[in-house]
Amino acid sequence: MNAAQLRNMVVTALMDKTDAQSRVYSPRDWSTRSEDYPCILVQTPFDHKKSLGRNVPQFHTITTVRVTGRIEEFDNETDYGAERAELALEALREQIERAVINSYELTRVVQQYAEIRSQIDIDASGESHMAQLLMDIDIEYYQGPEDFYPIEPHPLDGIDVTIAMPEHTPEPHISINLE
Repeated sequence: MNAAQLRNMVVTALMDKTDAQSRVYSPRDWSTRSEDYPCILVQTPFDHKKSLGRNVPQFHTITTVRVTGRIEEFDNETDYGAERAELALEALREQIERAVINSYELTRVVQQYAEIRSQIDIDASGESHMAQLLMDIDIEYYQGPEDFYPIEPHPLDGIDVTIAMPEHTPEPHISINLE
C-alpha cells in the first residue's frame, strides 16, 4: 500500500456517507463555488516512513490524509449564517470521522489511526459565510518489500582480486571460476 492507494480508500469511505453525498473530490483543483457545497476535498500532503532495520525495505509509514470540508451559509431573518455554518461543519466532522474509522476496507489494511486533528474556520468577508473544516488524519500502516519494485541487480561479470604479499614470500595461486 502507498499514500495514493490510501487516499483513494478514504475517498471511497466518504462517498455518500456525509452531507457532501457524492461531492468528494481527489485529486482536484482546490477552488470551489456555491453549487459545489457542501463538498469534501481529500489529499495526502505528508508521508513519513520509519525504517524497521537495515538491508530490507520495511517501514512503519504514517500518511497524513487531509480532509477539507467546505460549506456556504447565508444570513436570514431568523438566524445568522455563521451559526448554521459552524453547526454544519461540526456535524460534517463527526460524519467524516465515523465514515473513515468505521470503514472495513481501511481498518483491515492499516495498523492504527495514530492521530486526528481538526480545525474549523468561518469567513464572513463576502455576502455569505464561507466555512471550512480542515481535518488531518494520521494513518499508520506497514510497508514491506512487496510494496516496492524489485531491485534489479546487474549481472556479475567478474571480480578483480589483488593480494599484497610481503617481499620474498611465495605468491599465492588462487583460481576462482564464476561460471
